[in-house]
Amino acid sequence: MLRKNPKICLACSAGGHLRELQLAIGSIPEQWDCYWLTLKTTSTKAFMADQEHVFLVNFQPAKKWTLIANCLQAIFWVLVKRPDVIITTGAGVTVPTVFFAKKLLGTKVIFVNSAADVTHASKTPVWIERYSDLFLVQWEEMRQLFPNSICCGVL
Repeated sequence: MLRKNPKICLACSAGGHLRELQLAIGSIPEQWDCYWLTLKTTSTKAFMADQEHVFLVNFQPAKKWTLIANCLQAIFWVLVKRPDVIITTGAGVTVPTVFFAKKLLGTKVIFVNSAADVTHASKTPVWIERYSDLFLVQWEEMRQLFPNSICCGVL
């Protein structure tokens, strides 16, 4: 079935990544068919109360079962929601969703690197860069680490 408007997944972890994504997307949720994918916290539950959303298990390296649970949830929601585009600021909780959406559906991925990464990259952007169709950095210095990125300035 063809959709008139693309389905957009707004994927991020809670806290600063969520706030950065909110700033980066502006009025996109009011103009397009969007849903949020994030972690369940007190603040995200309040924010998501009137938003279409899904919550995923946060995987923790010390607890291997959390990665398996996150991957299973990611596959499930990718197949149910079928996003055409993922816009993400990371962090790790979003990586399996990006991977499965790209591999299973060919979903377009827009990654906005954290403004907190000024001269060094965290793990998520290093991994997600290869799956991104558009990779944005907020500091010109980060273009040395990600030469195919576009510097958009600090949001």
